[in-house]
Amino acid sequence: MLPQDAAVFRETTTLVTVLCTVTDEGGPAIGDLTVDDFRLYVDGVRRKIDNLWSEADLPLLLGVINDVSDSQRNYISEKDRAVTHLLERVIHGQDRAFVVAVNENITLKSEVSAGPYGLRYRMPAAPGGEPLTVSCGGRVCGGTALWNAVYASAHLKLSGPPANKALLILSDGNDTGSTHHFDAALEEVQQSGAVVYAVRYPDGLSADASADDLHRLTDETGGILFDPPGADYSQIISRITADLRGRYVLGFRPDSTAGETRRHSLRVEVLRSGASVRARREYSGP
Repeated sequence: MLPQDAAVFRETTTLVTVLCTVTDEGGPAIGDLTVDDFRLYVDGVRRKIDNLWSEADLPLLLGVINDVSDSQRNYISEKDRAVTHLLERVIHGQDRAFVVAVNENITLKSEVSAGPYGLRYRMPAAPGGEPLTVSCGGRVCGGTALWNAVYASAHLKLSGPPANKALLILSDGNDTGSTHHFDAALEEVQQSGAVVYAVRYPDGLSADASADDLHRLTDETGGILFDPPGADYSQIISRITADLRGRYVLGFRPDSTAGETRRHSLRVEVLRSGASVRARREYSGP
């Protein structure tokens, strides 16, 4: 586990990077675009794209947050199988992953890398997993501390230099115990540069929870929100795998004369007919 005060990556005046996934009308990723196919707007003003490259060959850092609270107990085995299948499909070479379980606690269950004979799992020495600590303001986090788990994963595990980073959340989207509220969790993910994917499961204890927050989290980071497919996760896993291996990275230089750091809106457009693009919508910098 990284220390509590681990450095969190912030955009600098050197280069701001924007990860993009571009698909055609049928869904497959488009992999032959050039810089002339993209338009980038910061705060509504078009900006020059200084660099464009593909993340297909960059090592992946993937985090998985698995909601194991009482409202999700009917799906635990199903979700465990889905996570195993996903890791087997996407982790190879220098890729790394980590798996976090969340209920009233936030627990690092394993760290995963590729080995010569398959995946290697580093299991924490502590019984049941290693606590992934965030402050609960002097009180106990209760119920489902989902946004604390998102915040802690971004702050403690996904922070650092720009890379091919992603976070997958398996949950009903209900948060009943966090002290880091949704907006703080979203901002921390945006600062990490990770793209968020989520599979929204029904709430097993009450009426279905609203998917609004999960939808916003995935939408504003350039990811996708899925409904659970039952026993067959192959289509979801294939879609996530294609996304993770087919993203573009746009790089631009911010205004070095600007004084204070603030949040800026981002918009990416693709000129090719029939193409759609997903990318994060904000960054913090000058």
